[in-house]
Amino acid sequence: MKPLIIFYDEPCVLCNYWVQRLCRWDKKDQLRFTSLDHPSFLAFAEERGLDLNSMDTSVVWDQEYSYALEAEATFMILNRLGGLWTIPALLRFLPKGLTNGIYRIVARNRYHWFGKHEQCPLPDPKYLHKFLD
Repeated sequence: MKPLIIFYDEPCVLCNYWVQRLCRWDKKDQLRFTSLDHPSFLAFAEERGLDLNSMDTSVVWDQEYSYALEAEATFMILNRLGGLWTIPALLRFLPKGLTNGIYRIVARNRYHWFGKHEQCPLPDPKYLHKFLD
């Protein structure tokens, strides 16, 4: 099984917090990370016709099937982690408008609520293999 690739907002404090957590929780080494500014994401977005100017979300790409945005991206990650993480992933059965609406509120306010890094933090050296160059 190919790892999920998670494209995230690198300067975002909240996004970096969750990336660090996911690195620790990913016991089966199934996740990879890179910035929404990375050339691999720019090519990915262009191939799929994603409008980068209107995006305020992380993107998760399951290389074997498809990709997901907003709350669906979160549920895709939780499902891949498995175990007890599949319990909160059950929220995916709530109306998509509700889960994506909550996601959008947090995404729109993330810099105001949590801040923005002036320089992107370096990952823990033991997790460097999880980050695309």
